[in-house]
Amino acid sequence: MSAILLWELIFALFAFGCYFIFDYSVGNSSGLQFRFKNAESLWLLVLLMPFSVLFILQVRAHNKRNDSIPPQLIRLLLQPVSDLRVFLKYFFLRNGIVFLIVAMAQPSFGNKKVSGTIRSMEIALCLDVSNSMNAKDITNDASRLDVAKRAMSELINRLSGEKIGVTLFAGNAFVQLPLTTDYDAAKMFIEEIETGMISKQGTNFSDALLTTTQMFSPSKTSKVILLVTDGEDHEEYPKEALEKIREANIHLCALGLGSQNGGPIPLDPLRPEIGYKKTESGQLIISKMNPELIESIANDADGLAQISSDPFPDLTGMLTEINQMKRTKLRDLEFEIQENRYQLPLGISIACFLIYFMLGNKLIRHENA
Repeated sequence: MSAILLWELIFALFAFGCYFIFDYSVGNSSGLQFRFKNAESLWLLVLLMPFSVLFILQVRAHNKRNDSIPPQLIRLLLQPVSDLRVFLKYFFLRNGIVFLIVAMAQPSFGNKKVSGTIRSMEIALCLDVSNSMNAKDITNDASRLDVAKRAMSELINRLSGEKIGVTLFAGNAFVQLPLTTDYDAAKMFIEEIETGMISKQGTNFSDALLTTTQMFSPSKTSKVILLVTDGEDHEEYPKEALEKIREANIHLCALGLGSQNGGPIPLDPLRPEIGYKKTESGQLIISKMNPELIESIANDADGLAQISSDPFPDLTGMLTEINQMKRTKLRDLEFEIQENRYQLPLGISIACFLIYFMLGNKLIRHENA
């Protein structure tokens, strides 16, 4: 039994010596082709030492009990265990565990060529920042602009690899954030949006849509414009811009925010206590969402419209529409990856366990029989 313990000690030192010498890690800088993709699993081999000690102690305790029992009762009660014979069972059980752990570490060696396809999508958020977006007719705690920013951030949270950009518009339009896959930066830019970022007021949908269209790359990839507005329009209908969107095969989704009852527009969104906008005759100006205009813009672009007066708009339907769009195949790629060789140690492990269970108790016999 001491030989078993010594063998396990040598095995453990050899295994972990190889691990540290060759540095089988994800960040391997040694240039070796052989490595473990899940090298941390090899630490489970440490459990083999207490397993071996426990096994040896149990066998010795079993045989020691035999020495304290009269010989005439041994055949009736206990059978002493042969260390040499029981070692075979232990050998296959232990090796089954060892190779199972090695398989879990996912050894990889050599390269194989695989082919893949890059598919992409570009989404441009076109946000209305006219003064009417400061109205708090959806909820007393948040303006239409606050709800719009919340919805845009939630949409970004549910993206996975698509490029995202932001255009702001009122009386004119400008690109606040070019197309990027840096979602944290996009959410930071959105959080900083205020209606005062554009001095010329109004709701120039034509300039907004044309500016947003120019944001897209010339590559043949799926493109989406998400127009977020309350629909109050004091400019010409964007007929020409919508025609260009259709011709460019750009998908337009329009999200209308606000209530039909409307709400007053604060003179200063940061200081609502100073009052609200009024006409020259002193009447309070009530801003109302225009769902008809929003739906008309979406329909004329062969797109989708969603009207919401919810402080937390549910964009599931719109996201489903976007996800169902055919993402254009950008290009085919052929590249090499390291081939996983876990099958070999896994097969050896299964074979060891099968032999262990097939042996059963045949190797344990009464030595005096």
